[in-house]
Amino acid sequence: MKPKTSRQQQALETKSKLIDAALRTFSRKGFSESTTKDIAKEAGVTDGLIYHYFQSKEELLWAILDKYTLLHSIRQALAAMDKQAPLEHNLTAYFQALIRNLHEQQDLIVMCFGEAQRIPEIRARVEDIIREGVELLYAFVAPQVHLAPQELLVAIRNVQTSMVFYFLMTARFAEDGTQSTEYIRISVKQFLKIVT
Repeated sequence: MKPKTSRQQQALETKSKLIDAALRTFSRKGFSESTTKDIAKEAGVTDGLIYHYFQSKEELLWAILDKYTLLHSIRQALAAMDKQAPLEHNLTAYFQALIRNLHEQQDLIVMCFGEAQRIPEIRARVEDIIREGVELLYAFVAPQVHLAPQELLVAIRNVQTSMVFYFLMTARFAEDGTQSTEYIRISVKQFLKIVT
């Protein structure tokens, strides 16, 4: 693979800058209320430049979801787990990483959940991300527990969803992480009572 030229690198940086500006704009104003002019202003570029990289505001939205999907961080957290460690330890580390990533991407999370209520395509994409996240954690947990597959999938979906809603309603407003640490500890213990 040939190294990128400075022009190609600049194009990638501009595209990334536009995606980030669109995320901030959509999070603040909502997808429907945002215009390409708003996004261009946020990025500090002309609105015509957006159309050099993206055909529409919708294409920018899908680029945001592709760039910042939580599935990247879920895969990283699962890959970092010590398969020899107790499941409680691994799940605690996993959910700590999830909450940390939700904090880092809170503009995306707020935008997605808000817009999923209004736009069926976003709702479908969010549902796909949730389903895949559940399946990834299921693949890690299933060999370590003896529970019917459907029951385990539902238990994982419930605990993972509760973490996201806990973040949306409480953790993102907290001044420190002590409350999140306790919430994760108790949630993991309750989850393990169900699945083991």
